[in-house]
Amino acid sequence: MMRKRTLVSAVLLFLAASLYSASLISSPAAIVNLIRNTPITVDQLDEEYQRYVDMGAAGITKTDVLQTLINDEVFLQGAERDGITVSDSQIDQMYRQVKLNAEQQAGATISDEDFEAEVVRQFGSAEAYRQALKEQAIINQYMMMKKGAELQDIPQPSEDDISAFYRRNQQTFFQAENVKLAHIYIPKTGDAAADSESKALLEDVSARISSGSLTFEKAVSEYSQDTGSKNVGGDIGWLTADNTVARQGWGDAFCDAVLALDAGDVSGVLESNTGYHIVKVSVHNAAKILTLTDPISPEDPTTVHDYINQVLLMQNYQAVYSQQLSALIAELRGEAQINILYREG
Repeated sequence: MMRKRTLVSAVLLFLAASLYSASLISSPAAIVNLIRNTPITVDQLDEEYQRYVDMGAAGITKTDVLQTLINDEVFLQGAERDGITVSDSQIDQMYRQVKLNAEQQAGATISDEDFEAEVVRQFGSAEAYRQALKEQAIINQYMMMKKGAELQDIPQPSEDDISAFYRRNQQTFFQAENVKLAHIYIPKTGDAAADSESKALLEDVSARISSGSLTFEKAVSEYSQDTGSKNVGGDIGWLTADNTVARQGWGDAFCDAVLALDAGDVSGVLESNTGYHIVKVSVHNAAKILTLTDPISPEDPTTVHDYINQVLLMQNYQAVYSQQLSALIAELRGEAQINILYREG
């Protein structure tokens, strides 16, 4: 008899300990089961709701957020059931591609440390970002598996659509004043005597160009220390009046002096933040509102018409994608067992 009481006591103690442990774990707000029981906890719901609030979402309720979390879980379970996988190497490749895209947009190299710091700032940790990349890849692969045919049937923008978009957004297709330039360049060294000699050398070169005894192109090959442009006649592309990066690098005084030159003009010696230049302008475009047939920038031959067509086509694709994603989630929810326990008070 004593042994039975001991056994019963042990069971009761085990149950009490289990109940105590459960009390330390957040209670479930919902349980989703397509291939397994997975709880969505109240803590998860509160954290996700706060994230929406921090992003400035207006009028959203915790019930709305819970439905989104349920959609996410049933989608991921469906993808797993149907064999969708994303490897660590694929995530590594996506991570590198995002960094490369950021560098292309910035027009500069971004160190691994700086990129990771930005990832941490936005996502809390590099691991959280990698998880987000993984889930996005799963979504894209699963959508192509289940709704690939529907995603090929995207309405093409009509000419009326393109014209209407242009009329509504005409002021945004403003092109600032810009020039195409080449230069003869000697960088500053920080040594006053050496920099003075460089400036004096270019002043002599400028005088010889002005007198006709030396061509600008010949001077580029003989005197310019810009290795990137020296072999292409000193060509360094386009400068626009609203290019803040160029203004920060070269300085306002230099940029304004260049923009004051007419097509065909060769400057005297101009000083920038980085060195001394003799500049030749080959094209000078005044500021204007672009027409549908104009290129969107001096460096991009894509016309405004074609750019708008691409924008509208992407909008149409996103609309179809959203519709098909909702349809797939509805199908998966219909197959799953979903028990919602949370009640908004």
